Amino acid sequence: MHHTFSPGALNYKEDFGEDFNIDTILGSSDTKAWEYFIYAEDDWKISPDFSANVGFHLSAFSVNGKTYFSPQARLGMRYLLPKDFALKASYSMMTQYIHLLTNEGVGLPTDLWVPSTERIRPQTSMQWALGLAKTFGTEYEVSVEGYYKKMDNLLSYKEGASFLNFEDWQEKVEQGKGDSYGVEFFVQKKQGNTTGWIGYTLAWNNRQFENINSGEEYPFRYDRRHDLSVVVSHQINKKISVSGSWIFGSGNAITLNEFRYISYNPNSNNPTINESIEIEVPGSKNNYRMNNYHRLDFGVDFTKKKKRYQRTFSLGAYNVYSRKNPFYIYFNNSENRFKQVSLFPVIPYFNYSFKF
Repeated sequence: MHHTFSPGALNYKEDFGEDFNIDTILGSSDTKAWEYFIYAEDDWKISPDFSANVGFHLSAFSVNGKTYFSPQARLGMRYLLPKDFALKASYSMMTQYIHLLTNEGVGLPTDLWVPSTERIRPQTSMQWALGLAKTFGTEYEVSVEGYYKKMDNLLSYKEGASFLNFEDWQEKVEQGKGDSYGVEFFVQKKQGNTTGWIGYTLAWNNRQFENINSGEEYPFRYDRRHDLSVVVSHQINKKISVSGSWIFGSGNAITLNEFRYISYNPNSNNPTINESIEIEVPGSKNNYRMNNYHRLDFGVDFTKKKKRYQRTFSLGAYNVYSRKNPFYIYFNNSENRFKQVSLFPVIPYFNYSFKF
């Protein structure tokens, strides 16, 4: 696989006086790279109650004269217990050559995907998981699973750095480590006129860098403590079915200043309030949570089978109760307070399809 990367971001415009606007772009030349991989796996039935999936993945990434090699082992096991219980365990090693570089402060959120280079090492991880599942006949399934993931060579902006200049992005980042862990609960109804599932995850996602947040561990921007999904579908008759889903997630973590104060300009011979300097004192990394995210989606399908085809007409809406979910937060100087920007109120939809 051949890659050509052109990392960049266009900042939203700020007005200065008479229609004078400044756009800034992340400075970076194109980067070309080759990626190679080969893998093998086998399903191994050790006994009637014990089975395993064993795999091996070997990959390489060549960029700017530097080549990274990554052997990765994969193992998944399942053991059937009495009374329709099943015990599951897995282990996997993974390498990712593409990094997510995210802005964790206030303002328009900007996530950039940047490649590993001769200076930026690929990110690696090891993950362990252990779960227990039970089936109730053929209609219901319940499971619980815990996991732990250790990550190295993660990427983040240095403190005070962003994409708002033409400096090469590699000069503005540093690499560190992180971990994520949690418990997932899942309940599913598979058969009948009414089907659906409920999934809930309690999770932690942390980062740690030598020169960020005084070297202390902090929550990642996409650390989502609670994640809940409820999905239900009901077949009223052969022609009409309704479905709905409700999604809830804890708010993203962002960094806000602890306080702001005014100081006179020390370089001024006659300091006045008009020549003062506004100083912002940042708090700890990702010390604030945006509002929680939740929405309800609902839809109705009208299906009719013809002799040679089947047609379906669908009506529904996303975000039925028009929740103002947070997109980003910014500081409004005229009102001297932080304000939230939201996108996508209730959005109705319709769809027509047929298959033959």
